[in-house]
Amino acid sequence: MKKSNFYLLYSGDKSLLNNEVNKLKKNLNITSDSIYYDIENVSDIIVEASTIGMFDPYKFIVIDSDNYFLQKSEFDISLLEEYFNNYNTNSYLIFILNSGSVDSKKKLYKLINDNGTINKLSVTEEYLDTFVRNYIKDNGFTMSDMDIKFFLGRCNKDIDNIKNELDKLMLYKLEEKVIDKDDIILLVDEDIDDTVFELVSSILKNDCNKAMKLYYNFINNGMDVSQIIAIIASQIRLLFQVKRLYNSGKSNEEIAKILEFKSPYRVKYLLNDCYYYSEDDLIKYLSKLADIDKNIKSGNGDGKFLLELFIAKKDM
Repeated sequence: MKKSNFYLLYSGDKSLLNNEVNKLKKNLNITSDSIYYDIENVSDIIVEASTIGMFDPYKFIVIDSDNYFLQKSEFDISLLEEYFNNYNTNSYLIFILNSGSVDSKKKLYKLINDNGTINKLSVTEEYLDTFVRNYIKDNGFTMSDMDIKFFLGRCNKDIDNIKNELDKLMLYKLEEKVIDKDDIILLVDEDIDDTVFELVSSILKNDCNKAMKLYYNFINNGMDVSQIIAIIASQIRLLFQVKRLYNSGKSNEEIAKILEFKSPYRVKYLLNDCYYYSEDDLIKYLSKLADIDKNIKSGNGDGKFLLELFIAKKDM
């Protein structure tokens, strides 16, 4: 990221946003405490940025900008405009926005774009892999490439959760400083939500081999057929909700907020999975699962076999 005195970082993932703010501070070699303001306190921000620190000349000022960028009307930022024209080079202003998109027509966006750095943050497999490698290395530990991949496969994609799981592993291997697959299996519970997501995704994409493999993983881990039906139905119901909200004109950020997701990133992947399926298609899946569940409970068929047929789409 290009060094400047002004930054705008935005993402729908709050934990990712916080992580990048901390990383930026480290890259700027600032050791003093971060200073936090809301964008509405413009005059206080200007006073803070213009004055020299008592114990450290450098200031890292983090400004929550949601109230500015997410409202339709502009509010007065003339003081900020004046400051941009004559700023303190020892002060760094970090504007953060908890949203996956930003209005580039806003005055503040143009000011930062002309005088600083704007960066949209998103969680990718490459980002998570790099994050884990750096976190492990910075703490004096090692983990093989295969074990990092295995570890990420068991975690959800939330940065805070990944940190917590790594901290737990490092505490366990404090003396050896080497984390391996056995440690991960022992201490990191597989994230069932992600596994269910993969299973339903495989079913919808007609990837029967992968779907069967994931299905038998559930069976081998002691989950009965009725439980598996319930979690598949729950995921498809969620896909239906996302599809309906999207069809009604809601943005990814609005859908994430309504369904109380931590990040619009999840909405994106759910939409990808149900893109080729109508709301009626998803309702048919739910209806078929309800029929299978009813047959199992009434003793009219072997549940394991019926669900295998459903996954293979032999009875659709």
